[in-house]
Order: sequence, then C-alpha cells, then structure tokens
Amino acid sequence: MDTVKQKQHSIRTALIGYVPVCLAAILIGSQGIRFLLNLLRASAVKIFPVVKLTIHNNQIIWSRSRWEGIMLFAVSHADYVLLPVWVLLCILVTGYFFYSRELREPIEILTNAAKQISENELDFKVQYRKNNELGTLCSAFDEMRQKLFESNLEIWHSMEERKRLSAAFSHDLRTPLTVLSGYVELMQKYEGQLPPAKQTEILQKMERQINRLRQYTEQMNAVQKLEDITPKRTQTTLSVLHAQLAETGSLLCEAKQFHMKPCPHPDQAVPIDAELVMQVFENLAANALRYANTAVTAEMKMQGDFLCITVQDDGCGFTEEALRKADRPFYREEGNSDVHFGLGLYICRLLCMKHGGKICLANAENGGGKVTAEFYTANPE
Repeated sequence: MDTVKQKQHSIRTALIGYVPVCLAAILIGSQGIRFLLNLLRASAVKIFPVVKLTIHNNQIIWSRSRWEGIMLFAVSHADYVLLPVWVLLCILVTGYFFYSRELREPIEILTNAAKQISENELDFKVQYRKNNELGTLCSAFDEMRQKLFESNLEIWHSMEERKRLSAAFSHDLRTPLTVLSGYVELMQKYEGQLPPAKQTEILQKMERQINRLRQYTEQMNAVQKLEDITPKRTQTTLSVLHAQLAETGSLLCEAKQFHMKPCPHPDQAVPIDAELVMQVFENLAANALRYANTAVTAEMKMQGDFLCITVQDDGCGFTEEALRKADRPFYREEGNSDVHFGLGLYICRLLCMKHGGKICLANAENGGGKVTAEFYTANPE
C-alpha cells in the first residue's frame, strides 16, 4: 500500500500530469494563433488593396507602398515566430508551476536545514507534507539530523561525565590524604616519644591508606563512569567493619567530637564490598563534619538484609530544598561559602544503588542533619 501511494505521489507522476496540460495549452494556443493570423491576413488585404499602375509599352505593374509591403509580409509569416514563442512560453509557465508546486518548498526546507546544521543548530524538524521522492529525502535528512543530534548529545554527556568523574576523583582523594596527614601530624607531634610498637601500628595504618589510594586510583582509571563501578562482595565481620569506620571517623573528625555507637551482633558476617562501604562512610562523615557545630555521631546496624550506616551532626540540619536536592550532582546551598564540589552525597547515592541500597536524608529530632546509607547484603542472583 505504501509503495502504491509513493508511486501516485512521485515527482515523475506529478510531471506526467503537467505534460498533458502543457500540450493541450500548446495545441489550443497554436490553433488560436493560426485563426487570429488568418483573420488578420484577410483584414490586411482589405486594408492594403493592390494599386494597379499602367506604364508605357502597355505593361501593368502591381504596387504597394514599402510600409504596406512590410506589414503584409509580417502578417503572412507571423506564424513562424509566434508558434515557437507560444510553445516556449507554455513550457516555461509549466516548468514554473511545476517548480513552485513540487520543488521549491522541499528545496527551501533542505537548504534551511543544511544552513542550521552548518551552524550546529540541531534542535529542529525537517518535515515535508508530500509523500514523494523529495519527501523521502527530507525524511532521510531529518533522520541524519536526529542521529547527529544524538551523537552530539552523547559527546556532550560524555564530556560532562568526564568532568564529573574528574571532580569526583579529586573529591574522594581528599579523605585518605586527610587521614594520612593526621597520622603524619601525630608522629611529628610525638616525635621520639612513641613506643616502637605504636610507630609500627601507625605506619601499618598509613600503608593501608596508601594502598586504598592506589586501589581507588586504579579503580577510577578502570571505569569510564561512576555508574560502571561493580561491587566486589566478600564475607566481612561486622566487628571488623565497625572498627574501621570508628577509626576513620575519629581521624576525620579530629577537630570535633566523634562518637561511634556500639554495633549489635558484632560477630555476624555479611557479603559486602567493604571498600565501597568505607568510601560511602568517608563521604558521609566529611559532609557531616562540614555542618557540625561540635560533634558527629555514627551508627552501624543490620535491618533485615540491609546494612544501615547512619551519620548525624549537631548542626542546623537540612533545608527543605536540601532534603530534595542534596544528593544531586554539584548541588550547593545558596550562600554557602564552603569550597566543595557538591558531589559527596551524590557519590554515596550512586554507590549505595550499586550495592542494592539507597541513602535517606532527614533531620534529627534533636536538630542536625542525619543521613542513612543502606547496603543490600544478601547474595544477588
């Protein structure tokens, strides 16, 4: 059915429709020109009668004036000029109407579309009402425009993703560096006073942070997007994870009080990506520290198949807008002069989602912001 419709509305069919009209106009006009010329010739003979002159030697000469002769000649041979001119005029008029009705609109559409594409303006439509070859060409042109638009949009998203990934990379490097800086300051403060066992313990912890930095750098180099991160679950005892969280929280919140609530069922082992959990906790603790007045509190517990880590500060809490938008990328409250990228909670949300969980933002009953990160601990299918 579409094929038949295409044939009925093709340019060739339209041109064939114009040809009979042109031929009819040529034939009718030619007959009309001949009829008018015959009338004109008959009238010219009457208007310009022959003048008979008698000259000596009994010879008769038929004569007209020069102007009269020219007029009669023109009338007698006008069909040799008028008929070709009429044919040419019919062809030109038919071509003009054919161009105006069948070609001008799609050509203008394609010309304007090409101009817009050359100016990198791709948010438009190439539409032509007729279903002919030029309509097909316009549809193909619009499809090309759409593909080019999607390609440019994908490139733009890729560039934005790279910017976001670079910002996230810089953001998450700060926490391990802060921990290392804390250990260095501790050793400098008690230089020569720390027992060898304590120095060895601190060096081991620094080495662990350096290894974390190395692993994180390799991980960020291995993925193109934050969404590509895949959790690597291993059986981890809650007591071990709790101790790591408490240690990291104490170092991060050294300038303010940090309290880690006891962990119920510390001997329970769960399949979880401890590195991913630590990364989320570091972002939550750093975010709480930014808004806390004097203290930061953390809690870790199991709720069904979910490991829940809650970090709370004693600051002014979240605004209504922040409760809706704080976990979006690059969100910063107006009037906040603190220099940060606005990626911490967004990274936490992505990582929790990768681990089958989520983050929940709320305000504590006694004031301050409270963020809970949930991680699904059952073995995924």
